[in-house]
Amino acid sequence: MIKVKHLILTLMIVSGIFIFGANPALSADGPMGIGIPLSGGSEEPNYDLCQQGVQVVTDFIKLWETGRFEKMYELIDDPSKDGYPLEDAVFDLRLLTYKDYQISRISELENGNFEFLLSYGDWKGGDKDLKKMIISGKTFKIIMPAKNTFFKVSQADYF
Repeated sequence: MIKVKHLILTLMIVSGIFIFGANPALSADGPMGIGIPLSGGSEEPNYDLCQQGVQVVTDFIKLWETGRFEKMYELIDDPSKDGYPLEDAVFDLRLLTYKDYQISRISELENGNFEFLLSYGDWKGGDKDLKKMIISGKTFKIIMPAKNTFFKVSQADYF
């Protein structure tokens, strides 16, 4: 009976090594490179990297929560140049389901803009939702990746 318990324990350990070490698709950084905090703690993002961008993202989320779509539109980088009128933006913003996103990571991009990885939920419940927002380093406004998209949502775009 003791040998069976040791065998099971050994298989569990080996399986853990395989899942988090040998398999590149399921590495310690998680599926497709998304880090899963195994210790339960998380590192605070460096808010000093782009304080103005942090303010823009925070304002955007607060305005979204209160349904102030016209003010959200003002945070978009030069929307009139792209032929994206306020009426279209308000329609698209109303379709977004509000979630209490928090800034998970801030990175400076090579072109002087800043990337904010936003997350909602927690890993334990399996409801972690990730979005990416780009803030212009010149105007400190949101750069839309496409006409009616406020977030980059493709996992390939996260990293």
